[in-house]
Amino acid sequence: MKKQTFLAILLVGALILTGVIFEPEMSFADDVAVTASVSTSVSCSTTATSTAFGTLTTGSIATASPNSTLLMSCNYGAGCDLNINDAGGGGNPGLWNSSASDIVQSADATLSAGTEGYGIQAATTANGSGGVLYPSVNYWVTGDNVGGLTLGTSVLASSSVPISGREITVIHKAAISGLTAAGSYADTITYGCVGN
Repeated sequence: MKKQTFLAILLVGALILTGVIFEPEMSFADDVAVTASVSTSVSCSTTATSTAFGTLTTGSIATASPNSTLLMSCNYGAGCDLNINDAGGGGNPGLWNSSASDIVQSADATLSAGTEGYGIQAATTANGSGGVLYPSVNYWVTGDNVGGLTLGTSVLASSSVPISGREITVIHKAAISGLTAAGSYADTITYGCVGN
């Protein structure tokens, strides 16, 4: 009886061993490489093509209306820059009176009623998606502080990663003195954008 039991165990073991030996081999096909490409793009636009101070007086600091809202999108891995440059006049940035050849010059400043000055403030909004579009330090100011405009290109705001529909609000401020020549003043500010 013990011998029969022993043989039965051996037979079961042989069946298991046979199953392992004759298990089908698994074969693998060659790898398939999947590729794709995405073209770079950058775009920017403004919601306002003009803004006005109205009549400037020595008794107050004026804010132009409406503000300019700039929208920007880009898919560059290192983000993008929103640039700004000023037309000014007479070889200087600022509000230009061509008839009197007089200018209210633009510079980084804290404006004061009765003292000539002109510049902008920039603020980011929560609209859009992706990274944050941060204003440059000299434009990211409030109150009576302004960032000065330049005849050459300056960076108004920038992101370090891709963004979609991000916004910058630009506020224009000016003040005059008793020596500011009477007449009409004008300026043209040009915005552009570039990927990093």
